Amino acid sequence: MKSVINSFLLAFSLYSVSPKTKVERNHENSRFILIFIPLVGTIIGFCISKWAIAYPYLCSYAILPAVVGAVIPSILSAGSHLDGFFRTMDAFFSNEPREGKLQILEDTHGGYFAIIACVWYFMLAIGIWSEMPVDGLFILAYSFVISRALYGIAILSFKHAKESKCSTYVPEGGLRIAEVLILLVYVVICGLRMVRLNMEVGLACLGGAVIAFLLHLCIAKRHFGGITEDSASFFVHICEVLMPLAALIAYKQWWL
Repeated sequence: MKSVINSFLLAFSLYSVSPKTKVERNHENSRFILIFIPLVGTIIGFCISKWAIAYPYLCSYAILPAVVGAVIPSILSAGSHLDGFFRTMDAFFSNEPREGKLQILEDTHGGYFAIIACVWYFMLAIGIWSEMPVDGLFILAYSFVISRALYGIAILSFKHAKESKCSTYVPEGGLRIAEVLILLVYVVICGLRMVRLNMEVGLACLGGAVIAFLLHLCIAKRHFGGITEDSASFFVHICEVLMPLAALIAYKQWWL
């Protein structure tokens, strides 16, 4: 029970803006952390949905709501996944062999590839959110839970790179399967809520999540030899761009 409580405290300490805990980050205290990280997504989704209610009365143009929609996830998560996104993009564009890319993931300094990728990412995110109908925000509020649940599923289910620290989060035996099932429940519940609000848009969002998940697995295997904590964080941000992009395509019906 103590390790469950410590995992809960660490999840919010490491992956949100909540006050930092003094709980030591070790295997015993981190065994259940992955099942609590999606709860940070529920807070982000709650704030997004409340912003969707408020901003039509506060703003006359789309740019400020788009900026808020693009940056709220990073602010409330304290940039925890953004750091991994930076490092993964640095490694991906470095043209180094696998060993060199893994060393880049360990480097605490951001390179210019990371800066360029950051600019691209937020410009794209703001552009997508600026076109999003208000109803879409209520659907996308669930996407932040799904992205973090799939983050946990990837770490628990797939091979890790030798240098990865992900093994700290993986419990032994049946507990690993139990955590995967819990995370799948998050995905199913949020997916059903999306589809219930708008079937076409909800299914498009889930399709975007699947594409992001498969893209992450391909990149992690080819460039790093397996999942790393940084590549999984990269997935979170890719997922949180592809899901709203898929929703926007469904709303606009650009294929017609």
